[in-house]
Amino acid sequence: MKLKKCFLIAFVLLLCLLAAACNDGSVRQDTAGVNNSDQGILVAGNGVMKETRLSLAEMLELPDAPFEHVYSTINNWPAAKKYAVRGVKLAAVLKAAGIKDEAKCITVKGKDDFEWSFTREQLLDTPRYYFPGVKEGDPAGAQPVEPVIAYEYLENNDNLSEAVAGDLCLIVPQAYVHEQTNHTFVKGVSEILVTLEDPGKWEKATVFPQTEYVTAGETVKLQHKDMGKVKMYYTLDGSTPDENSTLYNPSTYQPELNKPIKIERDTTIKVLVRGFGKYDSDIAEFHFKVK
Repeated sequence: MKLKKCFLIAFVLLLCLLAAACNDGSVRQDTAGVNNSDQGILVAGNGVMKETRLSLAEMLELPDAPFEHVYSTINNWPAAKKYAVRGVKLAAVLKAAGIKDEAKCITVKGKDDFEWSFTREQLLDTPRYYFPGVKEGDPAGAQPVEPVIAYEYLENNDNLSEAVAGDLCLIVPQAYVHEQTNHTFVKGVSEILVTLEDPGKWEKATVFPQTEYVTAGETVKLQHKDMGKVKMYYTLDGSTPDENSTLYNPSTYQPELNKPIKIERDTTIKVLVRGFGKYDSDIAEFHFKVK
């Protein structure tokens, strides 16, 4: 009888040990390599069905949420870079909070009060890619990627095995190979605000000097009150500008790269203003006649 009782006790203890081992293995699998599992994000605003707070561990458990890839980007210097990134898809996080079909604006906020806004189309509906040839400006071999909240990443690196844990960071990929997105990366993400309000269009560009007649060889400058947030694309042949047209202000920090436009003959300048947080501007037209 005593032997039978000892056997039962030993069997129960063995079951407990096995259960503990299984639970321990599951935790390690879910958070392998993640040293910032205490981080979390609040998703709020009238553009979601419910205010939702998610820890990193909970975000990683969302359906089809984990995502890892190399990302390409260009900053406002401008300098092309690559990032090795592991994160969770932003779309999955917003879906968990019940983003509404009529939501129009998404603002991502960091712990240091830095924030950046996007239209819904810019973040969720625009196809975005990793461009292996970003440093050469070559769009060949583009690979689809998505905006993510990254928990492991490494700048100037294309080796995923070397990504390291850091503060949660919004990583926005490029829609085209020359697009500058690095300035919109939000480090230490703490909140995502989703709203129904229409963000409106960017104001049209202006020009200096504002005159109809110029001397051959004279230059004119394009201007915008939000020069650090927008890019101005222009044409001189009468065609409608887009992201493939000449970029007037490639740099925020090297003003010598933002070259005035030389007028040699009667010319019509058409300008498109594009930037994150608002819709593209209406096309501005400026007509110059050579004296």
